[in-house]
Amino acid sequence: MHGELFKSRCERCQLPFDDTNIYHEVPLCACSGKIRPHICWFAERPFGMDRVLRTLEVCTVFIAIGTSGLVEPAASFVGQTKARTFYIGPEEPLNLASFDETFTGKAGELLPTMFDVGDLRPSPKSQVYRHP
Repeated sequence: MHGELFKSRCERCQLPFDDTNIYHEVPLCACSGKIRPHICWFAERPFGMDRVLRTLEVCTVFIAIGTSGLVEPAASFVGQTKARTFYIGPEEPLNLASFDETFTGKAGELLPTMFDVGDLRPSPKSQVYRHP
């Protein structure tokens, strides 16, 4: 959805390629188009949105991790699914009321306990809130 930092692509032909070079000037593609990072900037349509929207229609569990609940289109994903929805993160997102359950705390501590992985337990600062 966000792209890949160590890839670039041509603005004209759109072909992504592996790229770890550091440029001091904007490079050009063989087609004369400008080369840019293969990432999605704010206000651009994220990669694979058709696939994301199809998946939201059929998924049974939706988990958002560490989002502010403000940046679109991702902030509205929770409202576009009929799945059971969970938020996991250090603070409550702005779209808190849209989630079935919210787990406030460190994702690295909470996720293993949700999926019964190992003996890791949430810290005492972690909070679980089940929405009515």
